[in-house]
Amino acid sequence: MSRASLPELQQQRLGGTAPPPVMTFPWRLPVIHWFVDRLGLCECRRRLLHMLPGLLPIFLCVLPHQDPWGVPLLGAMIGLSLTVIAIAFLRESDFARPDETLWHHSVIGYAVPVLSMLILLPGKSELGLMTLGILAFGDGSAALGGKLIGGYRLPWNRRKTWAGLFSFVVAGTIVASFNYWIDARPAVPIGIALSIGGAAALAGAMVESLPIRSHDNLRVGATAAMTGLLMHIMLLGW
Repeated sequence: MSRASLPELQQQRLGGTAPPPVMTFPWRLPVIHWFVDRLGLCECRRRLLHMLPGLLPIFLCVLPHQDPWGVPLLGAMIGLSLTVIAIAFLRESDFARPDETLWHHSVIGYAVPVLSMLILLPGKSELGLMTLGILAFGDGSAALGGKLIGGYRLPWNRRKTWAGLFSFVVAGTIVASFNYWIDARPAVPIGIALSIGGAAALAGAMVESLPIRSHDNLRVGATAAMTGLLMHIMLLGW
């Protein structure tokens, strides 16, 4: 016979069932509470971890920096990435889904494409930030769209929906194009940024929708990065 916890024994003596776990602030805020009800607390934490790094380019809008990035800024980016990776590893139970395996592959796969573009292509940091936007908000929005909207399934992958694919393309295009545009040196027209960001987001969305069961962060990030680089060379040269 298994040993029951003290609250469970007290509830049994009173003839009732154990109360549900109480959510703490900020999860009890009305809007956040709605998301938690629809997605579950673990999935909400996971979406936040997925999207929060994508806010970095906003700070670069007001932070004077050179092109290519100097050692302090690049070091800060690497340090931030390592911090997020450490948090994800140490608090795996807060973010990983119940049936998920190889959580560390997903975390590393997120960071590798972004850092690779920033380190290997000095002077073209806009491509690294574009990749970050697609992973953070494109891939992140695909899960939100699929779970919150639902609807018709993709004919090539019944586990994914058209709503999720559409959410990825729209959110990924907007954020990736903005990230590319704000950090491009010399400056480029917004139409060029949209062409590059849109093509990269679409390629990443199609790869994310494939019926492959392994973690897709590395696959999506690498595809988006290479597509963006090819579009950059075609439209602007090297």
